[in-house]
Amino acid sequence: MSAPPRPGGPLPPRGEPGPVREWHDVPRNDPGNGGYGYDVERVDPRAPGRLGGGDLQPVRRRGVWLQRILWGLSILSLIIVSALLYIFVIRPMGVGTSLVAFTAALVPVTIVLLAIWWLDRYTPQPRITLIYAFIWGAAGSVGLTLLFGGFFTAWISPTEPEAITAEFLGAVIQAPVVEEFTKCLGLLALLFWGRRYIGGPIDGVVYAALIAGGFAFTENILYFGRSFHQAQAVGEVAVFWQTFYLRGLLSPFAHVSFTALCGLGLGIAAERRSLMLYFGLGIGGLSLAMVLHALWNGSTFFIEVDPANPMAGFLRYYLTVQVPIFALLGAIAIWLRVREKRILRRQLSEYGRAGWFSPDEVQMFLSMRKRRKAEKWAARHGALARMGMRDLIRATVELGMDRHSILFGKPTAKTRMRERELLERITADRRLIGALSAPVVRDTATTA
Repeated sequence: MSAPPRPGGPLPPRGEPGPVREWHDVPRNDPGNGGYGYDVERVDPRAPGRLGGGDLQPVRRRGVWLQRILWGLSILSLIIVSALLYIFVIRPMGVGTSLVAFTAALVPVTIVLLAIWWLDRYTPQPRITLIYAFIWGAAGSVGLTLLFGGFFTAWISPTEPEAITAEFLGAVIQAPVVEEFTKCLGLLALLFWGRRYIGGPIDGVVYAALIAGGFAFTENILYFGRSFHQAQAVGEVAVFWQTFYLRGLLSPFAHVSFTALCGLGLGIAAERRSLMLYFGLGIGGLSLAMVLHALWNGSTFFIEVDPANPMAGFLRYYLTVQVPIFALLGAIAIWLRVREKRILRRQLSEYGRAGWFSPDEVQMFLSMRKRRKAEKWAARHGALARMGMRDLIRATVELGMDRHSILFGKPTAKTRMRERELLERITADRRLIGALSAPVVRDTATTA
């Protein structure tokens, strides 16, 4: 890969590309001897040149308009399913009950969406896929669960089950198996659309959490509506508030934690570019999600209930079993976020040695605070400059994460084409920002 041109721009000038050496042969903090301001260990001593250069063979690509049409049809079909769910499932509860249930369900889903936003904002995913994931969870997976859940329960139930047996099989067997399977179908659909949507563990976790959050949102509406009806029937509002407390405040991340395990497995397999890992980790993550879901639902059948204090037994179980599980999965999510920053530092510094970025630019791309400052600076030169800066940041982040994934596989014409496209975007964004931020009138006072 040849060194890039050096157009004028708002960011510090990039250094000249140094000779390709082993990482341990490169003097640290010595730009004059081939160092790079700060240095990191190289995973691939030849990188980023390993991704290739020279003539590229033409790569067959799906038409942009065809892809947009397919995306539109997929989202439209999910919207139709949402409308059917409202007409046949939610609307029969009554307008007043539906509004109460919908309002109450906004509380847990807002908590979940804020957590997903924090996890995703460092390497943001395309908005259309984020919307698709949430709608799939809220409509697609719920619709499939309602459609096939009854058949599955009838299949696993004895001929004439007792009421408690049917309830147990529905809660501990049918719900975990059918619900987790239908939610994970949304992840498989995203993998079908393209590996660039789920390119690593954190991508899989983000999409899985969105799907699970959407599913829990619709499910909470149904539960809250049913509880509100019961509260009206017995004339006791505590029935509703108990359900809201358990589902809305104590367990907003329950479904998210289950499905995230499948997303984590598929994300690791996508990063490693291994078909065998797709099956192994995908099925393993799905199975573990089903087990945790069954453990959560089954707790109500094994916990001793004190008539004087019905909530005491559940709270003891919740604090001793579920809270540690949620805390462990939350720690994994935070570690994945920290890991992303380390990956970007390592990969972008490789491009810096090749002349694409200066150390200060790499630091800017790594820091959320510095990214905001850069966008704020660009905004002083107009909305177009800010859009260019935002696209520059996004393209650079994609470049670093794509290159990290490519190191686990063999570079192909398609991966080299993708790298070139991102580098061309970066160059075009630099020129755009530089042109918009350059002074139009020469300052004669400083030149006199």
